[in-house]
Amino acid sequence: MKKLFTMLFIILGVLTTMQTSFALDYSSISTNPKITAALDVLNNINRRDVIAILYGKNATKKPIRVMFRDLAVYGYQDCEALTIPTHNNGLVIYISNEHKSASPECIACLLAHESQHHTFTNSKAEELRAWISETQAWNEMTKRNRGLLDSKEPLALRENYIAKLRAKSGIQGIQQIIAANPVYADLN
Repeated sequence: MKKLFTMLFIILGVLTTMQTSFALDYSSISTNPKITAALDVLNNINRRDVIAILYGKNATKKPIRVMFRDLAVYGYQDCEALTIPTHNNGLVIYISNEHKSASPECIACLLAHESQHHTFTNSKAEELRAWISETQAWNEMTKRNRGLLDSKEPLALRENYIAKLRAKSGIQGIQQIIAANPVYADLN
């Protein structure tokens, strides 16, 4: 009987290890350590919906690659991140090179935002969903780590501003940001 319990304990340990190692394999999304750390942050705050979209539970049914890029090449030098179609009907999320030194928490918020752009609707409603997803991620992170509220890094300042605006004005505050941003001017 003791051998049976020992054997079951070993099998359970092996299965748990296999499941954990599989869950943490982000190589189909990115091999960049900063980006994989951001994915871990999303996993830790239970934003597995974002990770699922990135793994392929999206309109393309393919993993969405994530990498740092110079967004000026695409004419989006004023953007933090960008989701664009690839030549093989997939998607890629480019995060501005300016944010290579950003905290994983801030990168995670950009991923929560950009992951919402997998539907190809390109509308103000899609932008609203993306900004809400971003603020939800930030709010969860600041509950767990109050120090983020005092961070002076550029993306943390952005996240804190958006979170405060949403807390004060609700969805209308985010809609005002979208309406005032020239990047979104042509969206329906």
